[in-house]
Amino acid sequence: MMYNKKKVERLKQHYSKGTRICLDSMVNDPQPIPSGTMGTVLAVDDMGQLVMKWDNDRSLSLIPGEGRFHFIQQKMKPDCPLIGEDGNIFHLMGIASRTLKENGMAEEAKEMCSKITQSGSYDEALSVLGEYVNITSIDKEMDECEDYEQEPETGMNMTM
Repeated sequence: MMYNKKKVERLKQHYSKGTRICLDSMVNDPQPIPSGTMGTVLAVDDMGQLVMKWDNDRSLSLIPGEGRFHFIQQKMKPDCPLIGEDGNIFHLMGIASRTLKENGMAEEAKEMCSKITQSGSYDEALSVLGEYVNITSIDKEMDECEDYEQEPETGMNMTM
């Protein structure tokens, strides 16, 4: 199959890693991904195909122009101070869940907790956390608070 390098570069810019899409239809495949299935772009290969990880655990690539799909509008991930916290995954999951709920994302919190409890390893569970929240440092929040500390008062120090 011939491909145009400029077209492939445009595709790589337009469909960056992590882009979420919903499949409308897939043609010319004996075992197509069902319409309505959502997935995440992993990469765009040198042939211009979208290398996909579908939410139904399939990994069939998508060829723009042959498959019809649309972008899924994603909510912004809230910042969540997990670095420096107790590393117990259930503790971290609780903090992330609370953060999501405080940002109006209760359904996402429930979905995240389900994925974490079904994960096969600590690393996989941490990866799931990172899909839902921006993992930040608790020190970052403390640093921001330091900007608001008052200067020591000058003058007489009265003690009794």
